[in-house]
Amino acid sequence: MALKPVTVTQLNEYIGRIIGTDPLLAAVVVKGEISNLKYHSSGHVYFSIIDSASKISCFLNKSIAQNMTYPLEEGTEVTITGQVSVFSKNGTYSLYVKHIEREGAGSLAAAFEKMKEKLFKEGLFDQKYKKPIPKFPNKIGIVTSRTGAAVKDILKILKTRNNLVDIVIFPVLVQGPAAAGDIAAMIDYVNENHQDIDTLIVGRGGGSADDLWAFNEEVVARSIFRSKIPIISAVGHEIDFTISDLVADLRAETPTAAAQIAVPDIRDLNNELGNLYENLYVHLTNKIMYNKLSLDRLADELKTNIESRIEKYSNELKQALLILEENNPVKILESGFSLVTDRENKVVDTVENFSVGDKYKITLKDGYADCVITEIGSGSNG
Repeated sequence: MALKPVTVTQLNEYIGRIIGTDPLLAAVVVKGEISNLKYHSSGHVYFSIIDSASKISCFLNKSIAQNMTYPLEEGTEVTITGQVSVFSKNGTYSLYVKHIEREGAGSLAAAFEKMKEKLFKEGLFDQKYKKPIPKFPNKIGIVTSRTGAAVKDILKILKTRNNLVDIVIFPVLVQGPAAAGDIAAMIDYVNENHQDIDTLIVGRGGGSADDLWAFNEEVVARSIFRSKIPIISAVGHEIDFTISDLVADLRAETPTAAAQIAVPDIRDLNNELGNLYENLYVHLTNKIMYNKLSLDRLADELKTNIESRIEKYSNELKQALLILEENNPVKILESGFSLVTDRENKVVDTVENFSVGDKYKITLKDGYADCVITEIGSGSNG
């Protein structure tokens, strides 16, 4: 029994459904050389990829083409990730491009190493040129794409950690042929016109080596190096390393990490201040108690010293009084002695000071008497 015939359109649509539901053809990776390259006025790109024996037609959507970091050229070796689809109108199939990379990652790596060696020899990576990142910034600048995931992550972390810091976004292209110049110009612009910026975060989210290539360009490296504002480089993921990372004052593993480095966490600062207050309170309390005990000890020692000195001086005074009393002239007179003085009231202690006919005064314990010398003798029996 003969099969019922179908139309050409029905056959093409059937083949399209079969191909469209095949999981292997929904995300196929194909390697080849670009041929028959055409840029349409709509912005879409049409070309073929070929090998030594075959070719496949390819379609590159405008949105993907605009974000490429390099222009496509005839003969370029590429690796394409895409979906195979059938165009039912003419019965042909093509590869709908979702991602495209130039072949020869080795060439990119070689370019990276060449630039790295050049700038290293010039001293752009030298640690002595690295500026310290301020610990307590007032204003943070962010040089990145206005709409990328990176800026959202950075803003979220900054606002969560520290809502006292002002944030200024300086939007730039972060991939494509014009990105490097845009980034470099913006870094220069911020330095010239926003000198109140304390720290500048420069970077973007993750991507392929081609996507990140703008941050390997010499023009970006030199703008970072001449920046007077400290720069944190935050490009891609932890495993991604760019020239910008090496020139910057500090490299952050991710944009999120850059935000964490750029500002202190208010909660941590409050906790630290609380701990410092407690430690200071305990230290001062202990110091006051120690000084009080020291003062009490010194007061006791002073009291004991004063009492000891008073007792010593009191004993010395008593001894002096005793000696004074024992040598008191009055007491001597009471013992039966007398005191002889001349006209000038000077004590006469030897007969040699007497003169015959002179008048003298004799003082005894109960009074005195005046006398005139009539004779002067010598010896005890004179």
